[in-house]
Amino acid sequence: MMKKNHITRTIIASAVLFSFNAAAATSYFEARNDAMGGTGVASSHYGVAPLANPALLTKHNSNDDFSLLLPSVGAQVADPNDVSNKADDVKDDWDLFDSAVDNQHGVQQAAANLKHRLQEFRNINADAQVGVSAVAAMANDTLPFALMVKSYGTVSVNGKVNDADLDYLDKVANGTITDVDKNALTSRAFGRAAVITDVGISFAKELETAGQKWSLGVTPKYQRVDLFNYNVTVRDYDKDDFDGDKYHNTKNGFNADIGAYTDLNDNWTVGLVAQNIIPRSIDTKVVNGFKETFKVRPQATAGVSWHNDLFTTALDVDLTPARHCCK
Repeated sequence: MMKKNHITRTIIASAVLFSFNAAAATSYFEARNDAMGGTGVASSHYGVAPLANPALLTKHNSNDDFSLLLPSVGAQVADPNDVSNKADDVKDDWDLFDSAVDNQHGVQQAAANLKHRLQEFRNINADAQVGVSAVAAMANDTLPFALMVKSYGTVSVNGKVNDADLDYLDKVANGTITDVDKNALTSRAFGRAAVITDVGISFAKELETAGQKWSLGVTPKYQRVDLFNYNVTVRDYDKDDFDGDKYHNTKNGFNADIGAYTDLNDNWTVGLVAQNIIPRSIDTKVVNGFKETFKVRPQATAGVSWHNDLFTTALDVDLTPARHCCK
């Protein structure tokens, strides 16, 4: 198990951590690194090295033998406009409008209410990231290694309201249009999500060049990508359908991370890591004429840390675009 004296030092250090607001983006959640602003390329504990920089597996104390991280869970949500509830409100008012048209009663008021809801729903967006990971690391002086399982997902939900729909509903509400065509309304709700799951084994080796000791680490990994392309007209919106087979596809493959670090002296450490060194492009299912392309991009990050027994500060900087993308 992780030795008590190391745990004590980690707790003390975490209490006085300072981190610069790093420009680096991570694809995992872990309490200590998150507390340091998401840094970790040069400052991670060896027990989470496969998540941040596999070379750091060699950066263990002589009395360390085993570390278990089980599990680490985190999430970030940005939903200032309460998209999910607004989408439900639009659907509720659509159903009332649909019923009013069928019954030829209260159509103008129902149209006005639906227009108001659509105005609230237009061009709003919600984003979320969620991750879970587990690591079992074995420390030794010959070839330290670790088993790693990690899932990291991103979700985006937004509404696309057509100006023509608002104009049409306005004319229904003021009585200009009396023969209502419900199919004339084409505003849509979109939900996109990608979940990357990695299962890998990390190895690291200490080397020496011109008298300078440094470590090299690598994580070959099986990689599964789950994509969701949910898009429907607002009349058909149902959040429970988001993960349905109609909108979901999966692509399996292999990838790898590689990293290095060196101690410049007793206090300064520098590191470099490249994650997902094999680029991948994966198409979503074509749904209602819409398709996205999700790209897993190689991501290189450099890091530096200063540390002593009680204090650690770190800075990570992305050297390549930090985000996967859809287009």
